[in-house]
Amino acid sequence: MGDFSIVVESAGIYTRNQPFARYRLTIPTYTSPATPEAALRTTVGAVGSGHAGEGLREAIDRVWRGLGTRPRIVQLLLDVAGVTFAVLAFAHTPLSAEFLFHGVFVVLALHAFLFGLRGTLLRIGIASLPLLLYANAHLVGLDEQSLELSEWPLMFVIAIIVASMADKRQKTSRLYAARFRQASERLLTVQEEERRRIAGELHDGVGQVLTALTLTLDAAGSAQALDGAVDHIRTARRLSDTALSETRDLAHRMRPVRSEERGLVPSLRDLASQSGFPVRVVADDGAMDPALLGPMATVEVYRIVQEALANAARHSGAAQAEVTLACRDDRLNVTVADQGVGFSRVGQDEPGIGLAGMEERAELLGGWLRITSRPADGTRVELSVPVVGQQGVR
Repeated sequence: MGDFSIVVESAGIYTRNQPFARYRLTIPTYTSPATPEAALRTTVGAVGSGHAGEGLREAIDRVWRGLGTRPRIVQLLLDVAGVTFAVLAFAHTPLSAEFLFHGVFVVLALHAFLFGLRGTLLRIGIASLPLLLYANAHLVGLDEQSLELSEWPLMFVIAIIVASMADKRQKTSRLYAARFRQASERLLTVQEEERRRIAGELHDGVGQVLTALTLTLDAAGSAQALDGAVDHIRTARRLSDTALSETRDLAHRMRPVRSEERGLVPSLRDLASQSGFPVRVVADDGAMDPALLGPMATVEVYRIVQEALANAARHSGAAQAEVTLACRDDRLNVTVADQGVGFSRVGQDEPGIGLAGMEERAELLGGWLRITSRPADGTRVELSVPVVGQQGVR
């Protein structure tokens, strides 16, 4: 795809010399500098143009993608190139032996960058043999030009350093990939548990109320006396109000109403008023900014506090809980504390789904979560997440 151009003609005040103004905006084809494929396309674009350049770029893209999925082939090609350079150094060619052995070093450096330290050390040892043989060719009766070896130890050290850095990069990539998989698996578990919980609440709560409502309306329809039918209808009205209230409560817990627009603190105050026991929300001026967190982060922090308050209401036995929000050093710090019975996580084989979900949500936001609790000494949940502009920075 070539450059995209937009021409804008603006008719302003008519003059003899300039009846209108014309502006041209040219948007170049997007290429991401973060990928080797984009770097290749940029290089090819500099030497090719028109249909021929596009065809060449597509061909190189296909080759590059194919090689990226076949590392053994890439490794074999590098080995063949290194052996070829070494063999040509002993042949009488227009190219100097020093140039050809530098080609061997380039191959070693590429192998070090792509495949790490283990294979590179082996190839350095193998490459040293023809290099030493050429440098001491007169000792074995070969008629070759002299070759200076003083710089080669440094070149081998450079290749080893590159290989070590590549190993660290691959190790870090594997570590983060493993953590991402674990987080994804844990989130799937939490989501499935949440679905089961919602299904149970719908069945045991709203479903049971609607069943009673249906039976009450059937009784009203079959009532012989008017007074009896009116009583059944009144009961049905109360049941419908109960079902509506439970449905609204469940919907609010699934998706807090306009939490992204209103901000986190007003949403948490609404949550506190519906928690079933007294909850005090204290926020400093920095935490009151509705744009403090992004939309996704606002909902995730809301979910963490919601789970903490639900646990306090169900298990703590505390008379009240307190939620504190403070913005410090580009981070939002949230604390949920109660003076209830507390609990101990020591000896638990697996943390509860709720606690695990809170920790995973905090980690995915680039923050951390700490839960402090001891029996008969209450529970304290501390959350710290980066604010907008700092999210994703650990």
